[in-house]
Amino acid sequence: MKNLPSGFMRWIVTVCISLNLFSVHSNAQGPDSEVPTEEWSLKSASRFQFEDPFDTDPSQVAVSDPIEPINRKIYQFNDRVYYWVLSPTARGYARVLPEPTRVSIRMFFENVRAPVRAANCLFQGKLKGAGREAGRFVINSTIGIGGLFDPASYWRIEGQEEDFDQTLGYHGVPPGPYIHWPVFGPSSVRGTIGRVGDAFLNPLFLVGIPPPANLGIAVHERVNSTSLSLGDYEQFTNSALDPYLSIRNAYFQSREKRIQD
Repeated sequence: MKNLPSGFMRWIVTVCISLNLFSVHSNAQGPDSEVPTEEWSLKSASRFQFEDPFDTDPSQVAVSDPIEPINRKIYQFNDRVYYWVLSPTARGYARVLPEPTRVSIRMFFENVRAPVRAANCLFQGKLKGAGREAGRFVINSTIGIGGLFDPASYWRIEGQEEDFDQTLGYHGVPPGPYIHWPVFGPSSVRGTIGRVGDAFLNPLFLVGIPPPANLGIAVHERVNSTSLSLGDYEQFTNSALDPYLSIRNAYFQSREKRIQD
């Protein structure tokens, strides 16, 4: 992939999103259309969510947090960024683009990362999982119009939620101390290394997209993802006695659960 022109992936992104916005969903509304339906899009996309620290019981989790005062300040900064910038932007974005379109955009980004998941399956010796991810990538990139739809799930080819953090954990590397990064949020020493490792495996990095374009893509993906989960963060933090501790503990519990799975 290193030999591909630097503009190739950007062309793919532009074409796929343009097709989605201007033709796919309008065609899908016709009763005789063979394009996958809105219901299919929403259902098949539910498997992939952003790394959600809010779906576990955060109680009774032993974690290492030697820089808690610094982490708390960063958490407060991220909290303000969410309420003052990210949430209002995502709500405005959601008013402009209908939910099926935003779901398809999320599926496109997840399809792009299929090689990352396949590689991590191989690193863990999960050959069947790597084969499934490779098959999903081929099917969804072609029949699924660049990943905007998920026909692979329709044919029961399930994806594997694997990343380099899980690979390190699978091989016995401990998570290390907790780190709450600006913008990126909850992580650990191992999780940070895992994020960097996955970034180097990402096809968008391998084809040589320049950093400014990569930043714009990342921002768009974050806003799009947030628009599909509005209210989750508010519900979790409002119900917690100490939101910082709840998010920290839930993060570690969620990561450990994924490693064990």
